Amino acid sequence: MLLLFSRHIHRYLVLFLIIGVLFSQQASITGVIISDNDQTPIHGANIYIKKLDVGTASRVDGTFILDNLPNDSLSLTFSMIGYKDVSKTINLAQKHNDIGQVLMITDAVEMQEIHVDAHQELEPKHFSSNIYISGNKYHSNVKSSLALTLEKETGLAIRSMGQGTTQPVLRGYSGDRFLLTEDGITSGDLSNTSVDHTVSMDMSAYNRVEIVRGPEALLYGSNTIGGVIDVSRQIDPGVRFKNISLQAILGTETSNSSFFGNIVSYLPINEKHQVRLSLLNRNAGNQISPIGILDNTELTNKEVTASYSYFGKESRSTISYEYLKMDYGIPGSPEGHISGVDIDLYKHSQKYNYHRDISFMGFQTLDIDQRFINYGHKEFEKGISYPSIIMIQRIFSLQNNLKSPQLNLGSLFQYRQFEAGGFYWTPDTDEISMALFGLYERELMNFIVQFSSRFEYQMVVPNVSALVVSNLNSTDISQRNFPLFSTGMSMFRTLKNWEFSFATMLTGRSPSIEDLYSDGPHLGTYAYEIGQPTLNLEQTIGVEASIEHKTDNSEMRLTGYQNYSPNYHISAKMGQCEEEFINLQESHPCAGADFIAWGQGSSGWLYKYQMSEVSSSIYGIESEFTLNLTKMVNIFGSVSVIRGENLSDETPLAYMPADKLLFSTEVDLNPLSVSLTFKKVFPQKRLGEFEEETSGYFLVDLDGSYIFNKSKNIHKILFRIDNIFDQEYYNHLSRIKSIMPEKGRSFGVQYRFIF
Repeated sequence: MLLLFSRHIHRYLVLFLIIGVLFSQQASITGVIISDNDQTPIHGANIYIKKLDVGTASRVDGTFILDNLPNDSLSLTFSMIGYKDVSKTINLAQKHNDIGQVLMITDAVEMQEIHVDAHQELEPKHFSSNIYISGNKYHSNVKSSLALTLEKETGLAIRSMGQGTTQPVLRGYSGDRFLLTEDGITSGDLSNTSVDHTVSMDMSAYNRVEIVRGPEALLYGSNTIGGVIDVSRQIDPGVRFKNISLQAILGTETSNSSFFGNIVSYLPINEKHQVRLSLLNRNAGNQISPIGILDNTELTNKEVTASYSYFGKESRSTISYEYLKMDYGIPGSPEGHISGVDIDLYKHSQKYNYHRDISFMGFQTLDIDQRFINYGHKEFEKGISYPSIIMIQRIFSLQNNLKSPQLNLGSLFQYRQFEAGGFYWTPDTDEISMALFGLYERELMNFIVQFSSRFEYQMVVPNVSALVVSNLNSTDISQRNFPLFSTGMSMFRTLKNWEFSFATMLTGRSPSIEDLYSDGPHLGTYAYEIGQPTLNLEQTIGVEASIEHKTDNSEMRLTGYQNYSPNYHISAKMGQCEEEFINLQESHPCAGADFIAWGQGSSGWLYKYQMSEVSSSIYGIESEFTLNLTKMVNIFGSVSVIRGENLSDETPLAYMPADKLLFSTEVDLNPLSVSLTFKKVFPQKRLGEFEEETSGYFLVDLDGSYIFNKSKNIHKILFRIDNIFDQEYYNHLSRIKSIMPEKGRSFGVQYRFIF
């Protein structure tokens, strides 16, 4: 009896195990996403199951897989920027469910500023204060330079010496206290070293800008306390074309009598071999203000780019070449070169990118980026045919990156070769950087927690065999080694419609070649620049906290931040005027600074500037909201308040942006959209040494767009009126505000065409 009973028990146990396995069996869904327009695979489309809150992205060949799914009836949503959403309901009755091809239809009219990346599930959670601009928002705001394109964003300001030299300022940080990258790697120009060095990009050739903050910023570099500005020519590099496609933009603006155009052509050899060509040209006259013309501010930009991409089943390889030439003028000033300065620059860029979908120790993608950039910069006194200042740099970089849903690991090797010529006696210098970096993200006790770290070792090696210096001690000019360790931590918590985020970071910044060894006149800045070879590594501790509220019709964010640096590097005017110079030059506006006899002005002098270290604190508050009043009417507002303190001298830090308030309302009458923007900038009375107070101002801008389709072609007309009431106003961060106000009323028109 016992034996018989044990046999029955054994049978029942086996039966229950079989039933349990059957009921616990998990299903999978596979398929391939295809463009209905040209029958090519779509890379990076989002596949999402709302009921389970799970999703994935399509691979290079358009295929996707969702596994570990319950046997149930599920609704899938397929989305991709530029395509109409597709929904499918599937009853998972089998273990493997292949739904075949999913056709997605082009919907260019609805291309809004949606952030969609290939392998989006591998991207870390973005901090609340990150800014992403693409699609219609990018097209409506795009101007010639990066700074002008971003000027309406929260926490952004502009420093400049005329329209050719505009540079962005992030939360009071300028120069190399934030990173400027293209697809995650340095842009390779000298814009971070001086206000007269322009950003070597014409934004008409680009399609996306992202500002990254928090621990994620350390994936780009160490000196990221101000954040990272990353730009890209293509929203999705994995897009393929079956037929020849042409995209063009033409535009004009009255404030400088400019005309510009950019033509991009996609020339598919076949599905695996794709070629992209782009031509850009811009010509602009002198900047026009409400009280007159600002002489010697013309600019011209010319760019040619070409790329070839090969698509394998699980990989993509792209090699490209870009050539850019920019010529622009710096207006004259009684401080130095009274007739102005002309600047010519060129940049040759060779790039190679390899992307592969992998399955290795949990990692799902591998990216390898190699670049070589050859950049040259020349400064001419107006009317002189030979350059007074020559700067050349060559940069080779190699970066590798592995991504999994929780972990991002990478490495970087970069070699920079700097050469100076003319009357600029900074020694030729080599700079070698090696870095290891990573970010880990996981959910812990209802919080999403991120940790990131970056270890970087930088060697700065000057050539001391042929030194020519007049204000530096030659024995101080020697090799400097800087080990940098940066780390960050952030926490996110979501409660219904509220999201709370907090981040703290420790960042390191090594002094640049120019900070250490400069010794010579810089024509464009009206300055004689002197380095400090003994500068130490600059370190900054920062904290940031945000609270965000979202509903179907509204969004609000409030952010506060504070950054402290015990050894903040600044370049400031030197010393006191000697009495004999004051007597000889009674009209000399020395204002307590040292100067050197150099220049073509009536007084023939330049201020002396030298690097030094001070203890500093920069803190501020940002707030913004969006409210959809109706389906057609939206309003937006933002506030930016920034304070900088020189703690060593107990004075305000110099060149801090004034407080800014912005309000706009948009009426969407599809296909016509119109927006009215009001911008209030308050007086800047918190002044550093040698600074002058700047009055506040109030501006009103109008912009709009109209889109229409004809056959398979898409046409888009964008119009803009800046400074409608021709207000005379002065930018506190402009180095020419004593000469002329900013631009007056300006009418701009763009025409975009997609074939």
